[in-house]
Amino acid sequence: MSGSDCILVIAERGDAEAGLVVEALDIRGADVLWIDTADFPGRLGLIVTPGSAHPGWLRTENRDLDLAQVRSVYRRSPAVFEFSDGMSAPERRFALMEAVQGVGGALAALVCRWINHPARVADASYKIVQLCVAKDSGLRTPRTLVTNVGSAARQFIGELGSPVIYKPMSPGVLGEQGKVRVVNANLITSECIDDDAIALTAHTFQQWIDKDFDARVTVVGDSCFGVAIRASHEQARIDWRADYDALSYSVIDVPWEIRAGIRNYLHRFGLIFAAFDFSVAQDGTWWFLEANPNGLWAWLQDRTELPIATTIAELLMEELT
Repeated sequence: MSGSDCILVIAERGDAEAGLVVEALDIRGADVLWIDTADFPGRLGLIVTPGSAHPGWLRTENRDLDLAQVRSVYRRSPAVFEFSDGMSAPERRFALMEAVQGVGGALAALVCRWINHPARVADASYKIVQLCVAKDSGLRTPRTLVTNVGSAARQFIGELGSPVIYKPMSPGVLGEQGKVRVVNANLITSECIDDDAIALTAHTFQQWIDKDFDARVTVVGDSCFGVAIRASHEQARIDWRADYDALSYSVIDVPWEIRAGIRNYLHRFGLIFAAFDFSVAQDGTWWFLEANPNGLWAWLQDRTELPIATTIAELLMEELT
């Protein structure tokens, strides 16, 4: 690897996944610059002349990075830009949009290996699109309804003839009065549907899979890291995020037909990395639930010793072909 080639890491300070990747890159002698977008504009400068022969510079407190020297980018969790407390609310909104266009545009214009490019992440973040692409890619998907019409929800539940899962399409994190609440998936029946409440926004209802276990498949390039997640608590069995203390983990092989579907899926979206969630039914059938193009994996590596960080680091250091 050339000494002039830099690997750019874009993540919040303290991000566990980014920290493990940077550690793996440091061991391999890579030139790494970790930037936190919250530093813009106070501690991070931008000098870019679009359309010119030179892509520009990023100026940190310790280094001026020639963007022409960026060989690859690991984009994990960009933070919100931080602006002067003296700005009015309208000024802050204007400054935010300008920063998104300026910093975001300058970085997105870099022609190099991305894990993952922000445009590809944006495309792959819509849950409805994920389900459509997964089915087209050869993965089995549960029957799903997205609606704000109560009668449609009741009809859907009635047709399935059993409880269904209600699940948020967004991360489902609510911040109120200084407290954070997570909206987890739950089993519901027709009697749970309130027409006035459901009319307030889009809601997702999905076929319940009587599962043996959940599977998280973390994919880095051509490598698939499969982990079975089993829950000892009923609510965690419905949504394993509800109680991490109730979970156990084991490394599993990913069936070849699932790997093939995953490859098709990644190709459709132009992704190098994604964290796939499946429910594995009692009969062994794998059901695709969702795929996060910026998913967490550090806690799984810690519990299973799978070499996810080193695989990402090695891919970032590879020469483009």
